[in-house]
Formats: sequence, C-alpha cells, structure tokens
Amino acid sequence: MKELAAVSLDTLLVHAGNPDSTLQQIPTSPAIFPSTSYRVDSPERMDAILAGDEEGYTYGRHGSPTVEAFASAVAALEGAAQAVAFGSGMAAVDAAWHAIGVKSGDAVLISRDLYGASLNLTHNLWGRSGVRTLAVDLTDLAALARALNDAKPVGLLFETLSNPLLKVPDLQRVIDLCHQAGCQVIVDNTFATPLMVRPLDLGADLVVHSATKYLGGHGDALGGVVAGGIGYASALHQYLKLRGGVLGPFEAWLLHRGLKTLGVRFERQCDNAREVARALAASGLFAAVYHPLLPDHPTHALAVRQFGARLGGAVVTVDLPGPRDLVFRFLKGLNLVGSATTVGDVYTLCLYPRIASHRNQTAEELAAMGIRDGTVRIAVGIENPDDIVKDLLTATRAAVAMAPTSSR
Repeated sequence: MKELAAVSLDTLLVHAGNPDSTLQQIPTSPAIFPSTSYRVDSPERMDAILAGDEEGYTYGRHGSPTVEAFASAVAALEGAAQAVAFGSGMAAVDAAWHAIGVKSGDAVLISRDLYGASLNLTHNLWGRSGVRTLAVDLTDLAALARALNDAKPVGLLFETLSNPLLKVPDLQRVIDLCHQAGCQVIVDNTFATPLMVRPLDLGADLVVHSATKYLGGHGDALGGVVAGGIGYASALHQYLKLRGGVLGPFEAWLLHRGLKTLGVRFERQCDNAREVARALAASGLFAAVYHPLLPDHPTHALAVRQFGARLGGAVVTVDLPGPRDLVFRFLKGLNLVGSATTVGDVYTLCLYPRIASHRNQTAEELAAMGIRDGTVRIAVGIENPDDIVKDLLTATRAAVAMAPTSSR
C-alpha cells in the first residue's frame, strides 16, 4: 500500500486497510473480489492487458480473479485448456454457438431430446439470425449420418444424458461422425458432470455446464461455463465482453465453494437415484420409470459401457398413470420432496416438463421425445433414499386414489 499519511481523513477512510500487495500469508479459501474495476500501475500495462498481450484485470465485465478461479477449477476437472464462466447456463450455451463461428446461412444440428430452453434458443433466437436448425435422434446413428451429409452443419449440440428421459448417446461415435463431416461438437455435460464422463477426452470441441446445477449444488447461485481448447478462448472472451453475460464474483465464489464437495454430493445422489429408480419400478404404480442403470432402459447397455455400473446420474423420470390433473395432485401431495424447476441441489425436487422445461414445445415435438401427459422428472438429493421413496409413493397412491373412476 502506498503511503497515505498526507491525505485527508475522508480519503483515509476509503483507502485504509486495503490489502497489502506484499502480504505473505495465503488464505485457505479463495478470496472474493467484488470490484467492478482494477487499478493498474501504468497506462502502458493497462494498454497491454486490454490488448490481450499481458494477463491482468481492468474491468469486471472483462474478467475477475474470483470468477477466473472458479473457471480454472472447471477447466481442470474437464481436462480443458481453458474455461470461461458466464452468468447462467443458457448464456454459456449461447456463447458456445458463437464460439464455433455460427453465422447467418449456416445449418446446425441439435439433439431432438435436448433441454427445452436450449431448443428454443437455437430454433428461435439463432433462427431469427438466419441459422437453420435441424433436430436429430442421436440414438439413431444412421439418421445422424444422413443429416450430416445433407445439411453440412457447422456444429452439433447435445447432452450426455438427455433431459428429461435420460437417453444416452454413443458419445465417441457421435463425435467421430461429426468430425468426419467437418462438424464441430458442443456437449452439455450438466447432468453427467466430469465425474461420469469428460467429453473433451473423447474429442468434443466444447463442453458446457449449467453450473447452477451439480457444480454449485446448493441452489444459491446461477452460473454457466464453457470449457474447451485454447483456440476458442478469444471468441468466448469477446462474447463475454460484448454481450455482458457476466458471472458475478459472489456467485462465482459460491459455485467454487460448491464445486469442492461435488464428489461426495454427486456420488451420494447417484447412489440414491439408483435405489429410488429400483423402488419406483418395483412398486407397479407407474406407467414407466426411466433411469440409465435400470435394465429395461433403452440405452442401458450403452450407459454401463460409457459410465460404469455405479454412476448413472442423479435424475429419475417417471410416467404417472394419468393426465395433468393427476400430476398436479401428485405434486401437491409431496411432503419431503419439493416441486421446483431445477436439478442438482442437495434436496430432492420434482419438475413437470410440460409446464416448465418443455412448456414451449409443440404436442408433436413432445410426442417425438416421448414426454407424455404424466411425465415427471425427479432430481434426487442426498436425503435417505428410503424417505424419498416413501414420500413419492405416498403422494402417487393418494393422487391415483383421488382420480375419477373413468380415468383409472
């Protein structure tokens, strides 16, 4: 700290106690830097930082030490050369499209079973910019090959575990087919996390996360991340600076703190989800129960081969035996389990896709995905799995018992 003895009291009040750059002690927890701007010791150095010739910070929209600490942690987990953090998962998806160079007149592919907001972003917002979007069933590799040959797409966006029916694509085959056709690959790894798979190791170009979910894990901070090769860094940083989808330092600190317990949280959630799925399937109360490690799941064998026999994700999806009214009664009847529009928190939450994640999809699109009137997504938390199962079954039995005789 420079000498402040000659300044007024008012000035001293502002500057006294600021960190000393010669401080030798290293805190065990990352610091929060809530500053919107950063003083630089010379205009020459500021010029170099703003030009990208030297590392450093000048303005919060351009970068922050707290945000960079979180992003670098995600990069390390995903095996990426670099990662850039954003204010939400959707901002990260949007930035990834920009980073691969999508422009007016281009075609892009998306998984038919993609998260509803990602579908809407690509179809509608990028569509207004003259980008043509084609949805493909990625469990049909022949259909993917035809789409790649016919459309000549710039990029493909898909999820390691689809939302909400948890379909598992053959990651290596999908990535290889795309690259053979000159198509870049963006993988949304939110549901699987790096603990289940690292798509960059299989050749994916970019990986995106809604850090709001499992990476943060506590339902108290929104954020998103794009991780990948250094060749995408300039485009991602330019998007961040000009679009302004900035992750705040407090949110970055919370997400970074949550990231430290991802291993123990996610493994417990996956174990719980596997037990919950088995119990719900055995109950006979549901028209269908979806979890990648259930033997009757359509992509069970592929899931075991790609992810192993233990970690199948922490989401279980069910088809209740009735229409929307029955689903609403079920949701109202839950006691321990909450009804909310997210996954990844430490507590178990249910979501009704038709009114939330996929409310903007047409009846035809929902039917193609397999999302029915009774489809409910259950994001399993870290509670005792017996308590979760008891609450879900109690609410289901009550909802069915209240249904009109004609609808049973």
